[in-house]
Amino acid sequence: MLCSPALAYPVKFANEGDVPDDLKDTIVDRLPEEPKAESELHARRQARRATKIVTGVLNAYGYFDPVIMRAVDGEGENAAPYLNIDPGPQFVVAELRIRYQGDFAPLSDIQDSTRATLGLQPGQPAVAAEVIDQERQIGAALRTAGYPYAEVTSRDVIGDKDAKTISVRYNVQSGPRVVLGEFVYPDGLRTKDKYLQKINPMESGQIFDPSEMALYNSRLAETRIFERSLAKLSDEPSGTTEDGAQIRDVNMLLTERDRHTLTLGAGFDTAEGFGVDAELLRRNLIGMGDLLIGKARIAEREIGLDVVWRRPNELGYGKGITYFASAFDERTDAFDQQTAKIGLGVEVIKGPQFQYGFGADARYIRQTGATVRRDFQTVSLNGSVQIDRSDSILDPRKGWRASGRVKPTYAISGDGPDVFYTRAVAEGRYYLPLSPEGRYVAAGRARVGTLVGADAINVPGEDRFFAGGGGSVRGYGFQAIGPFDDDDIPLGGRNLAELSFEGRMRVTDSIGAVAFIDAGSVSDEAYPTFGNLRVGAGIGARYMTPAGPIRLDIATPLNPSDRDEVVQVYISIGQAF
Repeated sequence: MLCSPALAYPVKFANEGDVPDDLKDTIVDRLPEEPKAESELHARRQARRATKIVTGVLNAYGYFDPVIMRAVDGEGENAAPYLNIDPGPQFVVAELRIRYQGDFAPLSDIQDSTRATLGLQPGQPAVAAEVIDQERQIGAALRTAGYPYAEVTSRDVIGDKDAKTISVRYNVQSGPRVVLGEFVYPDGLRTKDKYLQKINPMESGQIFDPSEMALYNSRLAETRIFERSLAKLSDEPSGTTEDGAQIRDVNMLLTERDRHTLTLGAGFDTAEGFGVDAELLRRNLIGMGDLLIGKARIAEREIGLDVVWRRPNELGYGKGITYFASAFDERTDAFDQQTAKIGLGVEVIKGPQFQYGFGADARYIRQTGATVRRDFQTVSLNGSVQIDRSDSILDPRKGWRASGRVKPTYAISGDGPDVFYTRAVAEGRYYLPLSPEGRYVAAGRARVGTLVGADAINVPGEDRFFAGGGGSVRGYGFQAIGPFDDDDIPLGGRNLAELSFEGRMRVTDSIGAVAFIDAGSVSDEAYPTFGNLRVGAGIGARYMTPAGPIRLDIATPLNPSDRDEVVQVYISIGQAF
């Protein structure tokens, strides 16, 4: 005997061993929350209500001929409803039919294929949810076959209590089969028709496919050049084909976004000082969905300009070309450096979770140390891959990310040997929610890098490895981890190894707190090691904004050298990793 948790509803099942556990649990869970019966009459009313609920549950599971006996135990204020349930045999499906109504009917082979897609077949249990779900399957099958207006208008169900079966007939309006006509674009668009056609998976003359229409709408949204974008069939046909299908144009409802966006940002840490960033984005420079992005940075250690021209889908959908040029004047503890760079890259986006790319660049670098100035001219190739299985770009709470980059370079230096070397970096990040709502998250990051083919001293400074700072090992200054010369000037190294762990907590929807520990090592060995490992720890606060969290971290080195400060402070936008 079972009892409802809401109120002591004694429920007994005849032949209890033959009743599925999920059916018994559902019946007990569905019994209503009611106060204790005040009288026998009150208990009978409760039993009648319970009988209706139990009958509905049994019918939903395919038990259409149950026997439910209700009674009242006790007298007066001690009265309580009582149910004795015999579900009887579960009915099965005897026949499923599809009847097409209206002015249109699918071709005979499509009728056959639609019937074959049904998941419910004769002889299977007549579960109500599955009987109803066949309507969705019928509609989906017909729309996939080119009938965009297909719908199941009603269903007729006939039960046979003697045979314990039901027969179902679905009444369907298929509507016309549709062949795509012309794609009609609005007048006055800056975006060129040929770009919109390039990302279009459909062609004029093909049978309508709802998945391809949905894919096109998704691609239009992904361009981020439209405030509103929708591709839809025209309300009226423009003609018919020889086999009687309707021809309908595809109307493109498009409203373009403003062409310009200006973004400003700032950051601070005790090692690198204060910095200001400005980004100007111009959409559709040549009307091909392209983006021209200019970034300027003015900081205590760095002044520079970076220009990127992204031409997505230039080589086909998901295959874009990026052109870039930059000029920077950088002052660090290791060196002063002026750099001019030009290059191009190919981006291949296989989806939101996977992309890869390759490219080439050329640089002119003037690097000035304490006593020596060196000029480099470099030519590089590069290849990269990124996998993102996290749940958010700006503030991930679960999942993982991985990336890798390899960059072979030939460097010419008038003041030293010409060298060929390869720089490789791999990084992984993992986010583990510690509570169902994601309020508590454990996050980890590991990064390794190596430089092979040349000694660090013969490699441009920006290609050597350094560690320390807000995006590396917090608690240490920028470039503060690694080999130093006799004058305490950072030299950089041939390998890098870093580990970071964070415990993140959402205090409110907009305020967060973190505790973290970072570790890193840079050396001039051939492969990454932890020989001169430095460890830092600290706490931080996060303020959540639509553009990502604003980050404040305070950290201290746990095994400092004589040159390290006691505390470092970092202010920036975005999570540390």
